[in-house]
Amino acid sequence: MVGNKVVHFPSLFPIRDISWCCKPLFCWLRILGIELEPIRNEYRKVSYIYGLAVLLIFQWASFDITFLDSSVLSANKDSNTSSATYSWNVRIDHANHFCLMAIVSPAFFCVAQGRWLRLWKLMNVLDCTYRINHGQLRKFILIGFFPIGMEIGVIVYNLLVMLPDFPMQSPYQKFVAVVAMLAKVVPISAMVLFCSTVWLTCLLYEEIRLDVQRNCKKMNRKRLSSWKCSLSLIDDVVDLINTSFGLILLESITHFFIEFIARSFYLVNSISMTSVPQTIAIVGMISRIILLWIIVYSPSNMYHNARKVATALGKIDSADSALQNQVTLLALDTMRNLPKISPLGYFDVNLQLIPKLIGTTLTYLIVLYQFQSSETNIQAVAV
Repeated sequence: MVGNKVVHFPSLFPIRDISWCCKPLFCWLRILGIELEPIRNEYRKVSYIYGLAVLLIFQWASFDITFLDSSVLSANKDSNTSSATYSWNVRIDHANHFCLMAIVSPAFFCVAQGRWLRLWKLMNVLDCTYRINHGQLRKFILIGFFPIGMEIGVIVYNLLVMLPDFPMQSPYQKFVAVVAMLAKVVPISAMVLFCSTVWLTCLLYEEIRLDVQRNCKKMNRKRLSSWKCSLSLIDDVVDLINTSFGLILLESITHFFIEFIARSFYLVNSISMTSVPQTIAIVGMISRIILLWIIVYSPSNMYHNARKVATALGKIDSADSALQNQVTLLALDTMRNLPKISPLGYFDVNLQLIPKLIGTTLTYLIVLYQFQSSETNIQAVAV
């Protein structure tokens, strides 16, 4: 203090809000051409042009490498692809990857240009009302970088494997190969953003539950109105999540199911031929399992947190009968309309998808292995 004048020093610590929590993910997605932070119009135009250019380059490289791999597979007659079962499995795997890149990346870019901004505004309003555990959200987002990092590790390994053949390829082929591999990170990053948004909703429900428990004995109409408004806003957030990520989520989960079956078959086929599993294939499968677990766990946790809010409301006992009736109606309404993540309404995303994935994989793996065994026996008899 100088005389009567107070000197304010800037804070050495950043202000913790959801923008601070999501900063690492937003910076990473900005590199990939996806701008999620609200920016001024003149910069948004530049960001849009950059994002569109990155999207078109990624799409072109992915389509080019997919068709190139398909043509090479058709011309290749080595021992691995001599099996029709193996060849068809590889073709389905390529088609599955083609659909993922053709649908998810453009849909993600479109979401970032419109619906995401409305969703972000709603989440900021709720964050100002209920100061969530920002440290927990930040940790969750950083954990989401683990499958991204594993995918980047797989990409680096594949590039090192391809390195001896690079001198024989044209500059265009080198560029397409590298960019097509980098493009695989975009759908995974989209799923990490989806999980982070759902986890933020989980924390909001948890803060409302704590607020209900703290103030259950100091109940009044103003507080009840605040809870109603907050729960209504969270319902709008969940609806926007379903609307924004519905197509992305549907295609991504479908892709994971098909990819898991294909990669399991590759792994079993590799073990049967060499008695040694491919380490990079195992790393890739572990990465997908971790990501799928995060995808299904977040909505399940959100559902249970909302249920806890309804239970906490149901335990309130007010002397005012009219106020008690309103609280009871709010608890019943919350219990009847528990939030669910449903991609375009086809199925609910929850932990029940894990046993379905295991059962589906084992079923198709047995069928594919039987087809390949019968094909091998027929070829042996023919020889």
